[in-house]
Amino acid sequence: MLNNISSVLKRHWDKILLATGIITYIIVLTSLSIARHDAFASRYDLSNMDQTLYYTLQGHFFQLRFPDELVSRFSIHADIILALLAPIYLIWDNVRMLLIVQSIFLALGAIPVYLLTRSVTKSKVVAVAMSAVYLLNPGMQLTNIYDFHGIALAIPFLLFAFYFAYIKSWKWYWIFIFLSLLTKENVSLTVVILGILLFFIFRERKIGIVSIIIGLLWFIAMVVIVMPHFTLAGNLWALEGLGEAGNDSLLTIFRKNLNPISFAETFLISKETLDYYILLLRQFAFLPIIGIPWFILALPEIVINVLRGTTSIVFHYDSGVIPGMVIATIFALSYVKRLFLRFKITKKYAQAGLYLATAMLFLYALRVNYHYSPLPTTPSCSCYIYNVTPEDREFEKALQAIPRDASITASLEIRPHVSHREFAFNLPSATQSAEYIALITQNRMVSNYNPKEYENVLIPQLMDSIKHKLIFKSEHFYLFERTSEKSEIHNSGGI
Repeated sequence: MLNNISSVLKRHWDKILLATGIITYIIVLTSLSIARHDAFASRYDLSNMDQTLYYTLQGHFFQLRFPDELVSRFSIHADIILALLAPIYLIWDNVRMLLIVQSIFLALGAIPVYLLTRSVTKSKVVAVAMSAVYLLNPGMQLTNIYDFHGIALAIPFLLFAFYFAYIKSWKWYWIFIFLSLLTKENVSLTVVILGILLFFIFRERKIGIVSIIIGLLWFIAMVVIVMPHFTLAGNLWALEGLGEAGNDSLLTIFRKNLNPISFAETFLISKETLDYYILLLRQFAFLPIIGIPWFILALPEIVINVLRGTTSIVFHYDSGVIPGMVIATIFALSYVKRLFLRFKITKKYAQAGLYLATAMLFLYALRVNYHYSPLPTTPSCSCYIYNVTPEDREFEKALQAIPRDASITASLEIRPHVSHREFAFNLPSATQSAEYIALITQNRMVSNYNPKEYENVLIPQLMDSIKHKLIFKSEHFYLFERTSEKSEIHNSGGI
């Protein structure tokens, strides 16, 4: 018996470590994501994603309430993957299911990282270490913690797509390219870059050209035709307000940056941009710099983030960057071994050099995770966002006691807890008509637990109103029920 166990461990130690890392990640990040939600620190994005799944199951395909009306999700983003995920609510009709699924998908991204690294470096040790570096990435963990976003799933999908391209398994390549395109409209630009690399580096001319064409057509179809069609104004909100004056179009900004001086100021000289590059690269010990040309897979998303000013790893904006960074790091490690061999150093010492570079990468990843991750092990952890108080639990019970067919308008932090119903709104919407009004008196964001202005003005008015009854009150939470069909709350919030 012991001999059999020893034999299994000896033959499959790498897969056991990989599975252990994946399971640990799922448990830890799921627990933290749900704790953040239970502490009423999840917000607007989670409720929007949640409502899209909920309404799809109710027969309103890819729709949500935004802000007062039922609209197509296409008016915001083309993250069609949300509609495909709707059946998960048949397993458990709860927004926490989204948080669980996100953690599982991101954790499973360690599998293509392991497989690709092993194929490229021919080393189980390096493959296991690289999968650990992937799971330790603070940017991805922060994306995991910050609500749910369809584009987060592009991380494992693009990694799987690249791996299957590397081993020339084209059926699986196209499956994961298709899934990647469904996560968000701009991922199609990464598919274009991947097609270029396939054409020139892998010399897969046909696959490369088809990937380029599909990526370009998808981007044009979504951004130029489909999304503007579903917006009320007929233009795409994401392309507005990008300039210094807040009203430049994307085309205007690109024209400005064609000027060499403007380009240098935006992408090469700006302190904010340089700090952003450092944020992205230090998670991988700056190895992606030498992982050329694979590093360019991250460029479309980097360019978009720099132009839009979303240069942060705290939210989900680095989701499209991470796959390129990971792939570039894997190839950078293989270049280390090649460098040793080029200088006619024996294969034995070349392998030792590869192990040394991998060890340095792993230790650096541990250090970066220790200082910048959202984990409780981080000294600067804003762990109060995971602190679920008795007050939070009591208010959750009060919210779940509200009939499912009742309408409710709520503060941003509360709406994700009540959005599985036909009429769930964000304040100040529907204050004239909602049967219930749920409020929290403080913001609940990292570094911002300050009092809410609108809610703290509205609460005294509701307390004085004969048309509303206070049914729950604690230090930070209030829940009012409308007692009269004729109650009127003015658009300003007054009673």
